[in-house]
Amino acid sequence: MKLKKMVLTTAVCLAMTSTMYAANNKPVDISGDVIEYDSTTGIMVATGSVKMTQENAVVTGAKAEYNSKKKEGRVTGGAHLVKEDIDMTSDSVTSLDENHIVAAGNVVMKKNDSTLYGPQVDYFSDKQYAIVNSNARLVNPDGTMTSDKLEVYMAEKRAIGTGNAHVISQTKNLDATGEVATYYGAEGQQGKIVLSGNAVAVQDGNTLRGKTLTLYLDDKPAAEKQVIVQPE
Repeated sequence: MKLKKMVLTTAVCLAMTSTMYAANNKPVDISGDVIEYDSTTGIMVATGSVKMTQENAVVTGAKAEYNSKKKEGRVTGGAHLVKEDIDMTSDSVTSLDENHIVAAGNVVMKKNDSTLYGPQVDYFSDKQYAIVNSNARLVNPDGTMTSDKLEVYMAEKRAIGTGNAHVISQTKNLDATGEVATYYGAEGQQGKIVLSGNAVAVQDGNTLRGKTLTLYLDDKPAAEKQVIVQPE
């Protein structure tokens, strides 16, 4: 008789682990207190102290589902993803393929000295690219950027905020707004922020307005930092 459904519980074993294979033939290991697998649908559900691992990516949470036919996985209930230098928490994490991860619900994504916040973050690990399509916020040592939409190119340390872009830097006493804000912070280069579309920059009581403003961030110690503003 063919076994179509199997339930594994801690009554059988204190820690159960199952291994599946993703589309790239790299094994996906799933562990939890209770694991249920349906061989007909190819769906595995794990609950309780769940851990899903593939190569250098580890996701933990309260519940995990993995579809061995579609090669898609999802972890819910206080999901926590660690992959290389990425540390991300959210209500849920869904892996659509080997490079595309969708985190949803109170997302906090940390990489080095930058932290990205949003209701949903799509992250493409092969490009080191993240996008937030609403209520986005990026925080790094240079300040805080908020916008309706935010794209972050992590390898380049470049971020583009579109729609109601707002940049605040307490260390530089700067408050700037525009329709679009682009931040450049690559190592070995002078950092800058380019604002366009009704751009306004205020620093130390001085205000500049223009179609485009370029704010150059110097490399002095924090107590001496200033911003050089170039209107265009």
